[in-house]
Amino acid sequence: MKSLQWAPPSRLVRARHARRRLITAGLCPLALCLLAGVGAFAALATVAEASVWTAPPGARVFPNTAPRARHSISLSLACGEYQGFIVGLRGSAARHVSVAWVDDPGTGTPTDPFIAQNAVLDQVAFVHIRRPTSGTGAKAGLYPDPLLPRGFAKRIAVPAHSSSLYVLFHVPYDSSYSAAGTYAGTLQVTNGTEKVDLSVELKVWDFGWPRLSTRTAFQVNFNNLGGNLVQDYAMLQEHGVTPLMPRAAPPVTSSGALKTTTYYVATLRPYLDQDGLDMSNARMPWLGWYPDYPWKFEAGNVHLLNYLTNVCWLYQENGWQDKLVAYPVDEPTSVAQERLADRLARTLHKASAKVGFRAKFLLTDDPRPTNLGPMLAANKYLWSDVDIWAMRYYYFFGRVPVARKLQAKGSQIWWYPYCNRNVANMPNFVIDKSLADERVWGWLMQQWHVDGLLYWGVNRWGNARTGAVGSRDPYKDPISFIWSDGRVCNGEASIIYPGYYPRYGLTDRNAVPVSSLRLEALRDGLADKEYLKLATELAGAKAVAPIIKTVTWYPYPIKYGHIFKFPKYVSSASSFGAARAKLAALIEQEQGTQGAGGQAATGQSTP
Repeated sequence: MKSLQWAPPSRLVRARHARRRLITAGLCPLALCLLAGVGAFAALATVAEASVWTAPPGARVFPNTAPRARHSISLSLACGEYQGFIVGLRGSAARHVSVAWVDDPGTGTPTDPFIAQNAVLDQVAFVHIRRPTSGTGAKAGLYPDPLLPRGFAKRIAVPAHSSSLYVLFHVPYDSSYSAAGTYAGTLQVTNGTEKVDLSVELKVWDFGWPRLSTRTAFQVNFNNLGGNLVQDYAMLQEHGVTPLMPRAAPPVTSSGALKTTTYYVATLRPYLDQDGLDMSNARMPWLGWYPDYPWKFEAGNVHLLNYLTNVCWLYQENGWQDKLVAYPVDEPTSVAQERLADRLARTLHKASAKVGFRAKFLLTDDPRPTNLGPMLAANKYLWSDVDIWAMRYYYFFGRVPVARKLQAKGSQIWWYPYCNRNVANMPNFVIDKSLADERVWGWLMQQWHVDGLLYWGVNRWGNARTGAVGSRDPYKDPISFIWSDGRVCNGEASIIYPGYYPRYGLTDRNAVPVSSLRLEALRDGLADKEYLKLATELAGAKAVAPIIKTVTWYPYPIKYGHIFKFPKYVSSASSFGAARAKLAALIEQEQGTQGAGGQAATGQSTP
């Protein structure tokens, strides 16, 4: 694979929009129909009843959303943070809009260059949900989700009902926090024949982080991407999402020796080196299909031991040993499978011990000191061999007492969601639930001391039943997973969209993927976690706990067992914003109390 140098996130965002910028004056009627989500094209006409308004991050504008009176936006960001807001649009006919930074109409004060230079503009497109996600109670209809790169001062075709734009800001990280301060600007929105000036205020705090520090591991379907995969990974990392593994595997002999390491190491470098992506975790190429020898899952086999030792040696030699994660067994469902996982973990640890470190063994399972049913037998024999317990979210709350004991002994506790029968009561990534589902993850992980978030897909664009590549267009068909009993999930394991999509004017075959409102909400939640982390470090957990309770709470006793009760959480965007503002005020207060020495950065390195 051809590897290219990695660009800093802020440059990547600007480069993405420069490459994929679209002057939509010539956008075809078909594209307008797709954006509107309907089958008929309304001819361009003089706009009547046009309206423009603003909404905070986490809000969504549906086709029937009524206009609001708000014509201003006030945001506060830490250094290194991304955050956006919504511009709502309404008109009685399909038309063109444009958005440009202008002088303040009242004072003539120009928009601060800092604001204009660090903002990008996306158009929020709709996906048509015909069969709502099973068990959610959602309704069929058009849902805003994909974020199509457009650009300021460009003509953008919009449909004849309510729709929206997304203005995203990024404050570049500077360890001196020299960007701290308040900046002002004016966005002029031309909505058909209507012009509306939106005042924008951006406050930059005197704290921040170079990158989000929460450990994540999301599965990527290599075949659905392509082009420059390193650049695609960089786009995901900007959002706090670390792909589960690099696209690299070493050539292996039948005895477990590596035929050559030069190309393999060169392929890994852009992913793992500190001056590259610096991925926080990288899955060892030890999978159901690799290495392609019968001994790959024969615990203790001399060839397997040889292979694992060679990979561990290679990672250590290049300074990547702390990133290496082995994940060869997924969701064991019997004692025999758990016993096999235990033997494989011991084989891995024997191999890495030869090199001088302990490689981490991840298991998607839950620790049980007692039997909890015929398929959930006690498994204490695993406890000293599993380094990362990745638990199903719906099992986690009945395993909290055990998880705390394991964490005290040095194990990591992760969790993962997926769209199951309890999807209505648990945060997930489906399209037809509130964006609170994505944003609350940062709060939940802080409250429950969870070390990492695992998820089984970001670009499942294939067949909804089989995952076969090339048989589903996620812009047209949002059903990404269908259970054997017919239950459906919209957007499950599919939180980004293809960056190449000519119908929407996206004509660069090597463009990075298109983000979604769900992915933006996840990043906002992981940023909230940085605020929570820093506030806790400065003011203590007792001071932060009441703020967390305004977002999420657990009104049940904590005990071991089959506990299928889950935390409650707010759904309104304003509630998250208010809680985050309290955290920022607390951090600022503590920094003032502690003097100059209280100025702090969080997220300096991945834990």
